[in-house]
Amino acid sequence: MAVFKESDVPVSNEIIRRTNENTRRIRSLEELTRILENKIYSLEERILKNQEEVKKRFEELENSIKDLNIRLMKIENEEEKIKKTLEKTVKKPELEEIESFVELMNPLKMNFVTRQEVEKMIRESK
Repeated sequence: MAVFKESDVPVSNEIIRRTNENTRRIRSLEELTRILENKIYSLEERILKNQEEVKKRFEELENSIKDLNIRLMKIENEEEKIKKTLEKTVKKPELEEIESFVELMNPLKMNFVTRQEVEKMIRESK
C-alpha cells in the first residue's frame, strides 16, 4: 500500500524541499537570535560596569568637593582671624608718630640741663 501516488511525488518533493528550506531559515534565524542575545547581554554587562564606574567617580568627586569645602571654610576662618589680628596692629602713620615721640624722648640725643644752669639762665635773662 503506497501512501503517495506517482503523480504525488513531485508535490511531496516540493513539500519536503520547502520544509527543509523553512527549517534552514528557522535555524538561521535562531542562530542570528542567539548572536543578538549574546551581544545584548554583553552590552548590558558593559553598561552596568560603566554605571558602577561612573557612580564611583561621582562619589569620589563628591568627597573631593566636600574636602575642598572644608578646606575653604578653614581658609575663610583663618582669613577672619588674620583680619582681626591686623585690625589690632599699629598702622604705619601711628607707628611713625610713636617713632617720633620716642625720638623726642631719647635720652642719648637730648641735652639735659641742670638746675643750676636753669637758674643761671633765668638770672641772665632778667
